[in-house]
Amino acid sequence: MKASWLELSVFASLALAASGCSWSRFDDVTKNSPIVLFEKPSSLKSGFGFSLATATNQGQTEVLVAGASSGSRAALYEIGQEDAPGTTAVDDGYCESGDQTCFLSSFTAGFANATGPDKARPLCFAVGSGASVGAVSAGLIVRCRDTAQYALDVPTAAKERLLTALAQNQPADYPMATDRSDDPLLLASLPEKHVAWFYPAKSTDFRELLPPEGVPVDDPSFGASLAVLAVAGGRVLAVGVPGKSEVLLWKAEGAGDAKYIGCFGGLAGMGRALTAGRVNRDDSDDLVVSDASNVHVIDGASLFQLPRTSSAECSFSALPSGALLSSFGCGSTSSVTGCDQSEFGAALAVGDLDGDGDGEVIVGAPKMTVRGESSAGALLVYDADVSSDAALVEAKFISSAESGDELGRSIVTPRIGKRDIIAAGAPGNGKAALFYCSALLAAGAAGSRCP
Repeated sequence: MKASWLELSVFASLALAASGCSWSRFDDVTKNSPIVLFEKPSSLKSGFGFSLATATNQGQTEVLVAGASSGSRAALYEIGQEDAPGTTAVDDGYCESGDQTCFLSSFTAGFANATGPDKARPLCFAVGSGASVGAVSAGLIVRCRDTAQYALDVPTAAKERLLTALAQNQPADYPMATDRSDDPLLLASLPEKHVAWFYPAKSTDFRELLPPEGVPVDDPSFGASLAVLAVAGGRVLAVGVPGKSEVLLWKAEGAGDAKYIGCFGGLAGMGRALTAGRVNRDDSDDLVVSDASNVHVIDGASLFQLPRTSSAECSFSALPSGALLSSFGCGSTSSVTGCDQSEFGAALAVGDLDGDGDGEVIVGAPKMTVRGESSAGALLVYDADVSSDAALVEAKFISSAESGDELGRSIVTPRIGKRDIIAAGAPGNGKAALFYCSALLAAGAAGSRCP
């Protein structure tokens, strides 16, 4: 079925070309197109699509599209649960920086529900660092769908750096990540100070991630990538140190401190990007990690069973037996080429694109060539649940792709109904798009956008 879909796509392209039609503007002019482009607000001055986050609560799904880290702001879009998304921002006041009170993070995070200083609110996003309007102290800025905004307190080293940023307008990056549960845990870091911390579910109090003595964390890439795995019994917290080709692991049970459970690495660039989601059919998220050339899927339930350790060992062989579910490299098609320069694995996401209960892995390759357009970028979708040889299902791209788009710099998988779709950023030319269809879907199973 997968091969026939790819063959059909190529055949359709050839047929259109022969008939004098062009797909070059297909996603812009076709009614109920399978690809929908968001409208960029005039207030987002640079890098629209640089980072994305999504959240779903009681049938409402939203996507946050952010501009360049520390230098712009973010906008919120409602995509609902059907196939008629809103393409105009409903709120572009996320991380307003005109008064130097907020600096965007390179990775933002969405909450189905977030606990604030006064009450819990639905559909909130942690967007950056700064001082909330009227707030006494500075911290991580959270803004909710009802426009309520507040700051979460941060560790001393992060607070001192933030106060300097606010006083001197010298922002630092505070990457963040959450899981996709109803009450997620928020993980954050400040690579510049080699510090990471988390906020347990339903809590505004932070807890630092402390490695054992003898496990060095003095690399400036510590925390440059993050992931939170919701597993049976708690969470696994993954902190990438791509400068040392390592990923450090902690596990959190309940509201207590997290326990260090080890490290894996050894392959060049390991930890360049991280994400989490249910790739196989158990009830736990799995960890997806890229290195310099490949992507690996690691069973989250196996990681959670690792005991507390003080070992400084950090190799791929340190993973539990059977924990590695799959590893795979870049693939290409007749329309999408250039794996060698593709930056395969620059961004990662997991989504259940066909609603069958297990997730597919979506890999960003922002430097791939699309129909002759260099660095237009593509999304490569892999079925990676059980096989050590994951199958490339399809390659997705914007039909009106332009050189330098760099689609795939950011990816999330918004939930609609019983399945996920793909949202991806192309910040090179200030674009962000929704991709509704999948080769794994049965014909007619996904509404009017996927015939």
